[in-house]
Amino acid sequence: MSELASGSSGGRPARLAVGVVSAGRVGAVVGAAWAAAGHRVVATSGVSRDSVRRAATLLPDVPLRPPDEVVAGVDLALLAVPDDVLPGLVRGLAAAGSFRKGQIVVHTSGATVSGCSRPPSSTASCPSRCTP
Repeated sequence: MSELASGSSGGRPARLAVGVVSAGRVGAVVGAAWAAAGHRVVATSGVSRDSVRRAATLLPDVPLRPPDEVVAGVDLALLAVPDDVLPGLVRGLAAAGSFRKGQIVVHTSGATVSGCSRPPSSTASCPSRCTP
């Protein structure tokens, strides 16, 4: 757990270390909103020119990393990828050992129920869904 999430913030509510997988139209905006609320976005991923530009604009100074590195070590992982990409992404992240016990995993898929973000054969993370 990050020092921000441990509640050692001098009476302020706990803050989370956040990783955003896909700095697309949804991920970059949600990540920026969490940063504005006081959470610390520590990494994001983006492949397309538009995603890289959005990350630079909305999440300045947040490093671009591969998805497995974005998810590893954060308190809250936002998976903001297209609906058809989510199941394969989750399987790949689970196979890479990116998820950990107690980690919050949120996805923005409107077509996938929250349980689909739970890594296969694992109850390590706490899956949730947040749809725009």
